[in-house]
Amino acid sequence: MALQIGEDCFACYACETVCPAGAISIKGSIFVINPALCSECKDIDIARCLAICPEPSVINHRA
Repeated sequence: MALQIGEDCFACYACETVCPAGAISIKGSIFVINPALCSECKDIDIARCLAICPEPSVINHRA
């Protein structure tokens, strides 16, 4: 399962800079996570994008 970024993203660019898989990119005015590339940072306790996001409720598990 991959993470996804909700429409409340205000494009601060923080998550894009920390994604080791390069799964996060800008699309329009918000960022999106490519589920084929996202590993949810299984090597650490919390995904890097969640840890750095100023609004972590914007990032959640893909349904």
